[in-house]
Amino acid sequence: MNDLVPMVGFGFAFLAGLISFLSPCVVPLIPGYLSYVSGVSIDNLGKPSLSQLGRILLSSTLFVLGFTMVFVSLGTSASLLGSLAEAYRRELTLAAGGVMVLMGILTMDIIPVELLAREVRFHPETRRLGMLGGIPLGMAFGLGWLPCVGPVLAAILFYASTAETVVQGTLLLLVYSLGLGLAFILTGSFFGRALGALRWLQRHRRAFNYFGGGVLVVMGLLFISNRFFFLSLWAQRIYYQLFY
Repeated sequence: MNDLVPMVGFGFAFLAGLISFLSPCVVPLIPGYLSYVSGVSIDNLGKPSLSQLGRILLSSTLFVLGFTMVFVSLGTSASLLGSLAEAYRRELTLAAGGVMVLMGILTMDIIPVELLAREVRFHPETRRLGMLGGIPLGMAFGLGWLPCVGPVLAAILFYASTAETVVQGTLLLLVYSLGLGLAFILTGSFFGRALGALRWLQRHRRAFNYFGGGVLVVMGLLFISNRFFFLSLWAQRIYYQLFY
């Protein structure tokens, strides 16, 4: 990546995090996750007391920190591996683009893959840790989410492998986690209002599958055609028109 690309790349990573949150195998599990992490019953999530709201917010944040650690570690590893193949930068970019296109097709569910609709359940015993138990829970759930968010995460990891520095690749996965985590925290904090939105998303999951998959396919084709740079120029031009 050159100095123009990160602005667009981070935006893409954040959008990918939101797409992962909207995944049809993640959305139905959100109420259960929130209740399990915070200790607040699902019935009370919609109208929590002030103390319960504080507990939901803190536990959700710690939970997000847990899976962020998992995803960022994967991003750092991908960037390190990519740096070892510096001499094959163009080939790596082509491979990353190809993976993005393939993962986009899988996200659109054109080719049904049963594994991608599953969650690996692993619930560590964290009661003795109190609120801090949200961190290992988040790490466990992050690993359990891998089959479900796999296509989008794989696309971001291959993107991170093309980063010029390990720091840039690591930040890509941090921003990806922020997109996924912020949606989770906001849903927990405003669960009463978010519940209707989650149900609406479930009813229109096919459309969101096509949207998310389409984004990945387009980004992959831009990588393959080596035109991602031009997208960065376009984004920079809009940025300067809006803020300067």
